[in-house]
Amino acid sequence: MLKRSKFFWLIVVVSGLFMFASCNGGGGEESDNSDTTEVAGDNEVPTGELAAGMTPFDFPTVDITANAGDYILTPGYEMYQNSLKTEEPTDETYIFYAYEMLESGKVESKISFTFDGEQMMPNSMMIPIPQGQTAEVGDVVLTWWQSGSGICRAIVTDASNPSEPTVKYLDLDLDNEEEQLKPNSFVKLTSDWQPGNIIAAKGEYDYVAAQIIRVSGNKVLTLGFAGRIVVYDKADCKPVPITPDVKVGDKVWATFVDAFGEYEVAKIDKKMVVYMLYNLTNL
Repeated sequence: MLKRSKFFWLIVVVSGLFMFASCNGGGGEESDNSDTTEVAGDNEVPTGELAAGMTPFDFPTVDITANAGDYILTPGYEMYQNSLKTEEPTDETYIFYAYEMLESGKVESKISFTFDGEQMMPNSMMIPIPQGQTAEVGDVVLTWWQSGSGICRAIVTDASNPSEPTVKYLDLDLDNEEEQLKPNSFVKLTSDWQPGNIIAAKGEYDYVAAQIIRVSGNKVLTLGFAGRIVVYDKADCKPVPITPDVKVGDKVWATFVDAFGEYEVAKIDKKMVVYMLYNLTNL
């Protein structure tokens, strides 16, 4: 299982916590390159009796832009099947692994699973990793922990080979080693609402950090603390800027575990680049 840091690690140290810089428009309806085509919006189907491409979450079916041979990030097949049998699928833990896309469809696609062979999975539960991506030093990419397992964001520290950059993982303990990525195993994060980016989502009591899986209309399917999958209204979410601009002394909103609080920037590691920061003054 992916070993995650007690804090979401993001290259800027604010009393040892995460920080966030300006939201560049907050919850605006900008283009996100996130495969948000809605196919059907009624998910009122009893658990265990879902139609093709539907999930036990209140989220519409969607198309996907992925080709045979691409990597995709999705939960293990048995893990997902178990969620169909429980009364509270949002209480389950989901770990997103890398698998090969065999055949894409309008609402569900065929995946080659490590232990379960060829199986169909809902498109809404997948994040595509398109082939042919390159990166430069300072770019933030979505990939997986390649000497371990699990979805992971990383920042490029060496781009001598842009197709196989060396990265520092952002969602592991701070002492994790840098690692060179395999070709065709990452996608650069460039858009606020892109799958893999982090949002501040309005919870019952406060704003919490969550990772985007898919966006469709006003719905955002997310992976949150302890691997929980939750759907939020887009109007209740604020995306994390990919490369925020902050300086020492700035007041920022940062996460402790997964909840946001207000902190002051104490130090910035310029070698790594500022990441995952908000200046959420309007929370």
